[in-house]
Amino acid sequence: MSGAKTIGLALAALVAASAAAAPAPASAQEFPAKPINLVIPFGPGGASDLTSRTFIALAQEAIGQPMVIHTRPGGGGAIGSEFVAQAKPDGYTLLVGHTNCNSILPALEGRSKGPDDLVPVARINTSGAIYIAQPTAPFKNFKEMIAWARANPGQLSVSTAGTWSAVDFMWKVIEREHGIKLRLVSYTGGAEALVALLGGHVQASLLAAPQTLPHIKAGKLRALAYMGHQRHRDLPDVPTSAEQGFDKTMTVFKAIMAPKGTPRPVVEKLAAAFKKMLETPQVVEAIRKLGDDVEYQGPDEFAKYWRAEYETYKELGKVFKK
Repeated sequence: MSGAKTIGLALAALVAASAAAAPAPASAQEFPAKPINLVIPFGPGGASDLTSRTFIALAQEAIGQPMVIHTRPGGGGAIGSEFVAQAKPDGYTLLVGHTNCNSILPALEGRSKGPDDLVPVARINTSGAIYIAQPTAPFKNFKEMIAWARANPGQLSVSTAGTWSAVDFMWKVIEREHGIKLRLVSYTGGAEALVALLGGHVQASLLAAPQTLPHIKAGKLRALAYMGHQRHRDLPDVPTSAEQGFDKTMTVFKAIMAPKGTPRPVVEKLAAAFKKMLETPQVVEAIRKLGDDVEYQGPDEFAKYWRAEYETYKELGKVFKK
């Protein structure tokens, strides 16, 4: 063998050995290798924002990387949802998904992003909603509110978290079933809808327990009914809407979602981290203090729940849009 050929083979072997020993490029390193962005599609102070901030510290600990909250409100949650759907599917951009923008809007309006556009990672919880009014409102419960609205067509102003949000949808159901006319005032999210009520710009609203309970307890709002299967544990004297002649319940989920195409191993690692975080006594108690309970579901279980909810709203939409 010639000297030149021998040197060439030796160099080739050295290069191969160096390549094998070199660290993998960042894109191939074990996930996660950098901070994770958590996008909330509603404004600060809403139920999604409040819930996310209760678990963010322990979520960071469980996943092993910082998590940075970004609020991208607008379009009833559509703007934030679309931002995440278009992000690189590598697990570093996640959405705090919600029934409003990830089931109702895609099912009824064909906008925002639904189960065909995003990957389910983990359900955090579901929330019931509370009918609330100003303390000076001319009605003290749900039944009286309906009677007042019937006697004063178009005079009862209510705030919603956006057109065709879960809240907006339920007020439309009430109009239809009770034969009344309401003045629906849409905002960009639950936080703005709450501010409008507290500021006296509207008379009533229907919002999640985490947002409303502190104001009810402080006497700033009056609870008219709880829209759950049974009375809320923090409001034992407030009847459910079913007890007052309206047999509909409404729950909304909050969940972690990722862009379509995110690798399954990354999804599973994220799901395991959120499960671990949601099982800690600190988070369980913090979410309970907000008025909710942890209701974790993993990727496959939540996928079924999400799809069923989406299809239900799709069918209901056919009735309301005739």
